[in-house]
Amino acid sequence: MKKLSFITVFVFLSILFVQAQQAKYVFYFIGDGMGVNQVLGTEMYRGELEGKIGVTPLLFTQFPYATIATTFSATNGVTDSAAAGTALATGNKTKNGALGVKKDLETKVNSIASWAKEKGCRVGISTSVSVDHATPAAFYAHQGQRSSYYNVGLDLIDANFDFYAGSDFLDPTNKKAAGSNSESCIH
Repeated sequence: MKKLSFITVFVFLSILFVQAQQAKYVFYFIGDGMGVNQVLGTEMYRGELEGKIGVTPLLFTQFPYATIATTFSATNGVTDSAAAGTALATGNKTKNGALGVKKDLETKVNSIASWAKEKGCRVGISTSVSVDHATPAAFYAHQGQRSSYYNVGLDLIDANFDFYAGSDFLDPTNKKAAGSNSESCIH
């Protein structure tokens, strides 16, 4: 079972809205592993705590707009965090284990965060797990294997976002590469 990871992707940008309104900030929250059943279960639990039969809605389920997305990856009926994160970040489905690439594992796809950075906006990523973990990395990395943590860390540097916050890096010195004498990707 996936760890419940809340990632906050801070995308400080100027996106034009309907009628030329501009947003000062855009926040993209992802409840990793959270689906319709988990939300409904939480609402039922809240209702039970209040002695109700039925549900007590969560605030976000009362928003005026909602959507549902398919959760299968490009090659599997059940997705993983890397493929799901890539789909959420880029709008492209990929193979399980892949980050920021199409299912051929080579063609890079850019995320909304990268697009915002290219447009001159300020972008940040905050997560409760390591910054090079699959879900946050889907917004900046381009790797065929999510477990290539050192290379994901190098992609983080290349993305040149303005802010990163997380628990740590999983392989900052490339220890997982056999006999590697590589320098740390932490500057």
